[in-house]
Amino acid sequence: MTRSEPMHILQQGMTGVRGGVERFIMNLYRQIDRDLVQFDFLIPYDMPPMAYEEEVRDMGGRIFRSIYPFRRAPWRAETELRRLFADHPEIGGVHMNVCFPYVYPLTVAARSGVNLRILHSHEGDGFFENQHRGWRARLVERQVHRYPTRYFVCSDNAAYLFPNEPYTWVSNGIDTGLFRFDEMVRHMVRARLGIPDDAHVIGFCGHLNSRKNPLFALDVFAAYRRMEPGSVFVVIGLGELEEELRRRIVALGLTDSSVLMLGGGRSDMHELYQAMDGFVLPSTLEGLPFVLVEAQCAGLTCVASREAVTDQAAITDLLQYRSLSDDARVWARALREGVARRVDRASYASRVAAAGFDMRATAAMLQEIYLTEGGRS
Repeated sequence: MTRSEPMHILQQGMTGVRGGVERFIMNLYRQIDRDLVQFDFLIPYDMPPMAYEEEVRDMGGRIFRSIYPFRRAPWRAETELRRLFADHPEIGGVHMNVCFPYVYPLTVAARSGVNLRILHSHEGDGFFENQHRGWRARLVERQVHRYPTRYFVCSDNAAYLFPNEPYTWVSNGIDTGLFRFDEMVRHMVRARLGIPDDAHVIGFCGHLNSRKNPLFALDVFAAYRRMEPGSVFVVIGLGELEEELRRRIVALGLTDSSVLMLGGGRSDMHELYQAMDGFVLPSTLEGLPFVLVEAQCAGLTCVASREAVTDQAAITDLLQYRSLSDDARVWARALREGVARRVDRASYASRVAAAGFDMRATAAMLQEIYLTEGGRS
């Protein structure tokens, strides 16, 4: 690789949905100086179109479908990765963005002479109940402590993945200007969704699964609506609990106009936050949720679960914590009190940036690491 060529960093962690990890990688990709650093993407061989795939290709990113399941095809799993690194000596680093103990591509990268090998934990402990058991767990544990050259975390509780290793905290940076509150956008989005200007709007964004706890979020909204008739609940996400959530909506006597199910994978989240007044996240497991950074940047009152969400997510005074053992009415009252404060919402974008959550600062830090530590030996 000559000096005129960018450093290539292989990013692993993208899936077919636009979740928090995917948003982190893409926020970083958009802000990095691509004349100096270019991203490639490592995904499973049989994965359908990757989230943001068209945008990635437009920015010059290459997508390698070279991950094969080690349990079913160990020989091919190693061979394909070895071939990838052999065919592309310009790849000087691997950045693995993971939510569970998995490090095998870094093992092959080390054997292939790749100098920079990052293991980046994005989730709190407890993602898999059986992750620390059996010989496979012991093998992964040895790999975790041997092959990465850098350990990154989104929050302190995410460091469970590599105990006793020195780690670097990497903030879940966002484009703070994009999420800054805009009154005109608020009116536009509400008009598009058929929401009256005077209605209280509570939002929820996340996979509709047990970890994100959308059924309890709905209970919180039902309690809120009893205090504030005419309120609207906006749900963004898809998942296995969608049908059960729809049944619960009917059982609670909520109308179609009071609960808007907007699906997942949306590209207009920055606009949807403007239409909301409050945000609820009663997760049972988290690292440092992107949605709470975005929601606070948009000036939204937020209430999150004390058991799952790290204190590091409270980057402004907008975020309150309540216990999952508390009644839904307790959560609803906290939301209502926050909404009643009527804060200067537009001022919170600068507060979020000052707290270190602007992606420009995160990108500058990571770019320096990529350039100074990446390469081949």
